[in-house]
This record gives sequence, C-alpha cells and structure tokens, in this order.
Amino acid sequence: MAVCFRFVAAFLAAGALSLHAAEAAAGVSGAQERAAQEFLAAVASGSPLAVAQALHPDDLHRLRVAITSRLQADAAVGDPSVRQRLFGEASNLGDIERLTDVNFFAAFGTRLRYPGRLFAKVRGLEAVRDGDQLVHVVVRGEQPEGRGKTRVVTLVTLLPYGKEWKAAVPGEIEAQVEDLLDGREANAGLAPVRVPPTTGAAAGGAAAKVTNTPAIRTLLADAAGALLENRCEDYYGQYMSPAFRRETSAKALATLVKSCERSDSLRETLVSALHIVQDSAPVFDRGGNRATYDTTGRGLPFDRFVLERQGDRWYIAE
Repeated sequence: MAVCFRFVAAFLAAGALSLHAAEAAAGVSGAQERAAQEFLAAVASGSPLAVAQALHPDDLHRLRVAITSRLQADAAVGDPSVRQRLFGEASNLGDIERLTDVNFFAAFGTRLRYPGRLFAKVRGLEAVRDGDQLVHVVVRGEQPEGRGKTRVVTLVTLLPYGKEWKAAVPGEIEAQVEDLLDGREANAGLAPVRVPPTTGAAAGGAAAKVTNTPAIRTLLADAAGALLENRCEDYYGQYMSPAFRRETSAKALATLVKSCERSDSLRETLVSALHIVQDSAPVFDRGGNRATYDTTGRGLPFDRFVLERQGDRWYIAE
C-alpha cells in the first residue's frame, strides 16, 4: 500500500509540474514575432542607432541611468577612464548627460559587438514567461533568398509596450557593458574572430603606417596654440583653408569667431580634435594634397577631420 501511495503521489507531482510548465510556456503572438524580427534586423545591421531604436524605451533608460551614475561617481573623484573608454577622449560629461536615451546608446554602442544574421521572416515557436513582464520568445528565422536555406533558431527577450512588444536589453549587451565599465574589452567573453591570412604584396610583412608630415604637425600645433590663447580670429583667419574662407560669408565667419571666443567648451572640443588628429594616421588623396582622418568613436561631434595643402602650406579644410 505504501508503494502504491508513493506512486500516486509521484504521478500527481509530475502532473502538477506539467501543468506549471504549460502555464509558463505559450504560443508566440503576431506582435511578439514582429518585435523579435525588428530587433534581429537591427542587430544584423550592426548599427548601434538601429539597435537602440529596437529596444524597449524603459529598459534603454534603465541602462542609461546605470551608466550615467557610474560616470558621475567617477567624475566626482576625478577619474575619466570609464567616460573615455565608452565615449572617447574628447567627450565631456555635460554633453553626455544631455543626450537622449537613444543617442546615448548610439554614442557608445560602436564599442559593442552585435553578432546576428539577417532574416526575411521569423516564425514564433514558443514564448516562455519570466516574472511579471519578461517573455523569452524562441523564433525560427528564414534567411533572404540567395543567403542559404538553413533556418536558424534564436531567442529574443521582450517586454510589453502598450499593445505591442519591444526587445529588452539582451544579457549579452549587458555583459559587454560590464566589460567596458570594468576595463575589459567589450567582447572579452566572446570567441575571437578568426582573420584569414593576408594575401598579396602585404603578406611578407606589415604594411607601412602612414604618419603626419612635419608640416602637418606644425599646423596642428600652431592652430591648437591659437585656440588655447583664445585667438579665435587667428584660428579662422590663418589656419582654416582659403577655400573655406571664400565659401563662408563674412557674417557667418564673424559668427564663428564670436562663438569660439565666448565658448570654452567649443574651444576645448576643437583643441581635442587637433590633438587626436596629431596622433592619428591620415588617408592621403588628391595627389597627396588632402589628408582625411577618421575620428569615429573619439567623442567628437563629427566623424572625420580634413586638411588640405595649397602651395607649400597645410590648412584645416572643414
């Protein structure tokens, strides 16, 4: 009898567990499929801005508040390392605090890795609730025509968004943010990307690094010196290119000079740009008379800095 009783008890317990699992797992709604596909498409694009726009606004704000709190605490003790690691050496906390949640993520999101595959459509397989709000949705994605026939199963965590759904910040992104905050590479926990061996002329050794010429270094140092001494009229009159001055009206040029003279923040940004460029490798074109620098992710409000040579002198082109 005791054996029979234990069998019945085990049977009832198993039934209870099955019922609990059935309540926790359910079918995927059309709104959940749409939210999952939106987020997976954003990840596949590799664009931090697209990823930010696909995330739930409340969860994005939560992440922003946590990072900003860390930046403010570090600023109180004079430690800029995390700010520079996330937003670039030319960034400043005041400008960062004024960013919208989406632009905040887009500004540091270039330092994250977004492994993902583009899908033409996704079909929901299962939705599993996790607490009162989170739902983990398992979907099977079909690749666009010509990209392969393999259907890939993946998981997206969602939060309710009115009558729709939006993606929660994935644990992988949270982990990469923690890596950045703690001074590790954002992809430290990911498998390294294998780069195929270099072929062609460069295979026998490292390519020669292009560096700034002495004339360019002199221009950059002199222009920075003018800004540090608040000689904005000299900066725009002597170091900006003649072409820039011809194409800019006298009124607009006067406004630029006045803005420079009145704004410590603007001068600091311009000086930071000159210092960053001084230590960067340019790409020369137009017969060596134009030098372009990639300043993406360096905390500047522009992604490139351009110099041009006229005669035997270099100038700031834009």
